[in-house]
Amino acid sequence: MPPTPRPAAPHPPVAFGAAPPEELADLAVDAITQEIFLAPKPGLLDPRAHAPTSAAFRSLAGTGDLLREAFLEAAEAGADIGRLDAACRRAQGAVPQVASDDGLDRASRVLCLLVAGCAHGADGATDACRLALDLGREVEPTGALAHDYPLSTAEKEACLRLTQVMLPTLGAARSRGVAEETVQLDALLTYISWLQDDRVLREHGPLALRMIQRDAAAVLAAGGTGSTDGRHLLRDMDESARHYGIRPAGSGALLPVLLFLGLMTPPQDLEKAA
Repeated sequence: MPPTPRPAAPHPPVAFGAAPPEELADLAVDAITQEIFLAPKPGLLDPRAHAPTSAAFRSLAGTGDLLREAFLEAAEAGADIGRLDAACRRAQGAVPQVASDDGLDRASRVLCLLVAGCAHGADGATDACRLALDLGREVEPTGALAHDYPLSTAEKEACLRLTQVMLPTLGAARSRGVAEETVQLDALLTYISWLQDDRVLREHGPLALRMIQRDAAAVLAAGGTGSTDGRHLLRDMDESARHYGIRPAGSGALLPVLLFLGLMTPPQDLEKAA
């Protein structure tokens, strides 16, 4: 079997308050692209579940590039809320359906807000999340788009707080030399084990949600995806999720947010980033 193609190496971390709009847009593209090529993601589309040459995966793999102009527009919006709203809508409209099914339409919207927050001069991950939430209240989706973003403000705040809490763990694992794939998969499983995923609840009910949360927690308790036992449990979890058609799209939406903030945080600050 030929090796799975990988995205280009990500940009080195950029200090908050120092990145120009073009750099912020590139980092957001990197975050989306890293999530897309991560495998195996339980229940979510990845290059091992679908051949990298398939039409579905080619459509998914190009998502980041489709979003760059929207991210750049968000970074350049400044205090113009109308322009930021247009950038968020442009991002949503650019995401292929196959990527939306994995939550990347939500990720694109949150990344637009974070990019805008960073362009506003955020001085760290916590400040970037605060600014993103403030801006998000100004550009809440309405009409036909509103049902795709049912989370309350409190739930959105909880999701971003968890992301802030996870940043030091991300940095600590990297500083120990843990493989990047393992770092990212463990982060995804942490989200799955915690998140009250509205899509899973809507499509499969609370029993399916408890099952996938339990399975993710079991992988982490066994030593994570870098351990032999954890890897076996991850394989079983993936097979179960695909068998029942469970797609943890909420967690799929949050992982690129964490990766973006990780790229925005210098390595020496990641372990104290909460």
